Amino acid sequence: MKKHNLITGTRPHFRPQLFVCLLFFAPFFLGAQKVLKVSRKAQMVYSKYDHCYMVFDDSTHYYTYNPSQGAWRMHSIHMELEPGWGLPTFKQRFYPLAIGKKHYLFVMDGCGMVYELKNDTIRRIDNSYDQKNQFGSALYAYRGEPYMFAGYGLFEVKNTHTYFDFAAKEWFEVSEKSSEGYPDARNTPYYIQTANDLFILGGVKKYMTYNKILQDIWRFDLQKKHWEHLGELNPDFVYRTKVRGFVQNKDYRLFHTNNQLTVVDVYRNKYYSYKSSHYLSLARLIPDEQMNWVLDVRQNSNDTDVYFLKVKKLKDILYGLPTEYYLYKPLSWFKQFPLATYLWLSVLLNVGLFFILFYSHRITKTAWYRPKHPVLYRKDFSEVEWEALLLIKKNDELELSALNYLFDEPGLSYETLKKRRESFVRALRIKLALITRRDVAQLLQESKHPLDKRMKIIRWSNDLEINKEE
Repeated sequence: MKKHNLITGTRPHFRPQLFVCLLFFAPFFLGAQKVLKVSRKAQMVYSKYDHCYMVFDDSTHYYTYNPSQGAWRMHSIHMELEPGWGLPTFKQRFYPLAIGKKHYLFVMDGCGMVYELKNDTIRRIDNSYDQKNQFGSALYAYRGEPYMFAGYGLFEVKNTHTYFDFAAKEWFEVSEKSSEGYPDARNTPYYIQTANDLFILGGVKKYMTYNKILQDIWRFDLQKKHWEHLGELNPDFVYRTKVRGFVQNKDYRLFHTNNQLTVVDVYRNKYYSYKSSHYLSLARLIPDEQMNWVLDVRQNSNDTDVYFLKVKKLKDILYGLPTEYYLYKPLSWFKQFPLATYLWLSVLLNVGLFFILFYSHRITKTAWYRPKHPVLYRKDFSEVEWEALLLIKKNDELELSALNYLFDEPGLSYETLKKRRESFVRALRIKLALITRRDVAQLLQESKHPLDKRMKIIRWSNDLEINKEE
């Protein structure tokens, strides 16, 4: 057998059969590994269609792990990126979603561009653009289509709900049919997805430079496109998610916080907490659809730029006995109405109260002007006034000169007598108006005598009564 000569460069005889054999079996040797080492920028997702985990970290291949096979498999790919887009930026801005058997989408973080992984090729399929409109949105898939809810863009947080239409290759807003309100605008909302529902848990609402941590939980019926406000999250749960941080395409049925692991049972309104030092090295946990298996992503303190991935049974990472907590407090009756409703009610109540006060004040103020029962009492008049009233009442119509005797004095001129009589009648008419709350002009009306125009007649007002019992 000839040996390779370093000086002459001669080589041993090449055996093509051996090369073909090695090439054929190489993927199986690579696939035998159970722990996968990738960079911290690697993107990963679970596919319910293939019951496997997919990990993307390189432009030439990606990995899958099916728990029934028990090993990582490497698959060759070809990437057709747009000009100016490199692999590091692609991994940073695009998140994978499984939408079918061996079928994945890579969706841009702020909404817009969509790449498809199909037939071992990654290529762009949208007619959109880099919208930069929904950074930090909840990114999920339903019936083979990607959806985005809420997020931040164009200097404001939103409650926009969009989906990608494959026919138009564009993004459209979801047509929602909700009569019970919608979630407030928010950024980084945590979500849990089941077969028929999407649950949105908390998030961050921005007020200028102030950030408010939301504690509400909403259920979205994926079939009926209907929102329902369920209640307020347990403050402990809000703290756990806040400390955990946010991953755009992660389902938060299972996550960890420092040395605590949280398992959520949203339909039973509970979550369970496990505590162990084993969780301190965890970076991420991705459960399968049935919560039987989990992708355990860990980091080594000696190499912080690398993740170590291993698929385990969920029961194997649950240490000790769990502590049970309630997930949320059901919404009280008073909080079932939107804030805008209370604002309008407040405005209407204030307007109504103003009119009630105004009307009552007006009634009180004008009550004095309403006519009283027209009964005249002796105590309210002087001797002369009462005698004049009785005289007018008795005759019904009376010449004014008939009242002269009430004011006549020796040596008094006729003109003076006449003025006294007129002043008396005028004062008496005003007094009657004040007592009965009637118009002065309608009381003890005067008219000219039909036979002698120089004489005046005073008439009794028929609606006046005199109490003769006194």
